Amino acid sequence: MPEQKIRLVLADVDGTLVTKDKILTPRAIRAVERLRERGILFTITSGRPPKGMKM
Repeated sequence: MPEQKIRLVLADVDGTLVTKDKILTPRAIRAVERLRERGILFTITSGRPPKGMKM
């Protein structure tokens, strides 16, 4: 089976990308930066309505 390259990472916002206090930590920021450095796309998803995504 050929090796598959990761091209996209999708992360939930609450409890994954930000803390329960809605804080984006330096660790999370660095993780996204490392993805970019490797040419991997990154996007977010949430169960919140679009209006609820505003922080």
